[in-house]
Amino acid sequence: MNTYQLEVKIGRYIGNPYWIEMYRYIEITKLSGMNRARASQNRRKALEEYLRSVGMTLEQFHELEEKAKKPFHTNNDGEIIIPVERVLSFLVSVCDEARSAMRPCPKEQVRSRFEVTDWTTEKIGPDGIWSRFVTVSSGTGAKLSNQRGLREDHYIENFTARGQISCDPKFVNVGVLQNAIEWGGQFVGIGAARKMGMGRFTLTKFIQIPRGAVLEAA
Repeated sequence: MNTYQLEVKIGRYIGNPYWIEMYRYIEITKLSGMNRARASQNRRKALEEYLRSVGMTLEQFHELEEKAKKPFHTNNDGEIIIPVERVLSFLVSVCDEARSAMRPCPKEQVRSRFEVTDWTTEKIGPDGIWSRFVTVSSGTGAKLSNQRGLREDHYIENFTARGQISCDPKFVNVGVLQNAIEWGGQFVGIGAARKMGMGRFTLTKFIQIPRGAVLEAA
């Protein structure tokens, strides 16, 4: 396996991860019936009654809500990262959308052909909130209301992300891989809201790491 160090300059990145805590938070709001109550006092009463029935305090619920709405993945030092799964998902999308001559491998083989690391960002907090109105639709695509729904996401912008990618040169053409990452940065993007232009980047470094070499911390 050969390993390559890469750096990318990202314009704006949205994490918007779906945590286990978010699943639990949504289940509580549904099962408690608080969403069906119109008056705020009735919403609170329904929630508190449900929490008592499952042995959970209101303070624990608020802690769960805070974790559920955490906008980015972070490492142990609190630095915002682009996690391995997001990097692999980016590569899968590139291998799916690029024309055949540009694909380093079939999309089904991405997770077996490549080993990647998290991408570090040196960011410790969001740079802003992206607000927009969207059409509210059902799962079938039917329009549910003429009123647009407000959606907001935290973002970080204008930063350099660093990471590594490893592959076997016997099975992956490294030149094709580099070109695919460059193309994907321009036309696919990484993270959430890619169809709306988020997560676009420019590849600024792609160099092989000598075997046995120790890299300085990014």
